[in-house]
Amino acid sequence: MSSCRKKHCYCCSNCTSNSCYCTTSRPSGSSVLPAFGSLRKESGQVIDVDETKVDYDFVGPSANVTLSIVNDTITINESGVYEISMSLTLGINPTDLARGFLFVNDVPLHFSAVSLTVTSNTLALATVSKTIQLELLANDVIDVRIHKVGDSVIVGSSSLTINRIGQ
Repeated sequence: MSSCRKKHCYCCSNCTSNSCYCTTSRPSGSSVLPAFGSLRKESGQVIDVDETKVDYDFVGPSANVTLSIVNDTITINESGVYEISMSLTLGINPTDLARGFLFVNDVPLHFSAVSLTVTSNTLALATVSKTIQLELLANDVIDVRIHKVGDSVIVGSSSLTINRIGQ
């Protein structure tokens, strides 16, 4: 970290960037190799088909994971226990249902579901979120998909964040 200007940069002996996020080794005193990343959405997305992926617009800082806004996925590079948080702003019509699920390797984790239901005659717009802890292996791929019952679902500002918390 000799010339790096960021306190969290542990690997860049020649880094002079103010935006260095190259954490690939353990900080002193830590037994867990850092691995983290995030995707976020700021534009609206209309979902008409079940199990459509949330389409993310931006990547956040990351280390030891691969972020893709082309595939709307996070790929795990280091096996371990991860804390995964998803937050979805959903808009639905009266009497409709929308659920967001975390998928790992194209398989839905049903216990990860967040949902919005409208039983009145008004449109609903709400942010729903959930955080889970999960053991993941290197090369596992995670994404968020929407299940809907009824008309289209509007997905607004949303995020998917992952942080390795154990080995």
